[in-house]
Amino acid sequence: MGHGTLIGMTTAVESTELPVASTEDTVDYLIDGARRRVPAVPLRRTFLQQHDPTGGHIVPGPLATLVAAGDLTGLRLYLLLLARASGEPWNVHLPAAVWARALGIALPTSKTATSTISKAWLRLVRHLLVQRGRYKRMADVTLLCEDGSGLPYTAPGASGESYLRIPLALWRQGPDEGGRWYQVLTLPELAVLLIARGNGDHFRLPFEVAPTWYGLSADSVARGVRGLHRHGLLSIDKTFKKAPLSPVGYTAEHRYTLLAPMGPVGKLSRSSRLAPGGAS
Repeated sequence: MGHGTLIGMTTAVESTELPVASTEDTVDYLIDGARRRVPAVPLRRTFLQQHDPTGGHIVPGPLATLVAAGDLTGLRLYLLLLARASGEPWNVHLPAAVWARALGIALPTSKTATSTISKAWLRLVRHLLVQRGRYKRMADVTLLCEDGSGLPYTAPGASGESYLRIPLALWRQGPDEGGRWYQVLTLPELAVLLIARGNGDHFRLPFEVAPTWYGLSADSVARGVRGLHRHGLLSIDKTFKKAPLSPVGYTAEHRYTLLAPMGPVGKLSRSSRLAPGGAS
């Protein structure tokens, strides 16, 4: 009789739905645990573009490498690490399944999911963006400088370096149809979002110069701009200017400004500040 009761109890427990944390629960816990004083994550502009110290010209930052490789998982994972690691020693140690669940990877405890996270960390190590060690059978991941130099990470702005702020809304909020923005945005859209945050409001981004400025193809930037506009996250101001050497005698100029909850940035882009009347 006792044996039968034990079997019945076991069956009852197994049939009860376990209170498993969702992707949203996990991301919220990671962000809350960072205890940031402002609702944004700092990111050095050198992640987007850098100046060659020998020639003085612009060279692309690590963002270009991630986009060229189509590494959306790597970029999402890196940005989430930045959001979580809010203080010295700038490291996080968590099971791979937790990162997988936070990114919304199906069956996060499966070997496939945890392998996806492990391989993404390895790619970021090779890009010299993070350093990976071990802590109680978990990966212990430490931030390195965003420029891909392999130098130790320090808080942006401490030495007057230029940096942008990524709104926590990227992880907290999402479109009405569901999901969070970090899950919904494509790789080109996420890249253009970072570029937009680094430029300020009413900025110019001619598609044809994107390879030189950011190491991104004109097609990638065009898809990113159109996608953000379609999501209602980016406004496009189109104006026309005289162009004596143009066959039609004029040319169109586009200026972009991020919209809530990703913007506005709150300051005009450098090109707008330098132009007469605040615009060219």
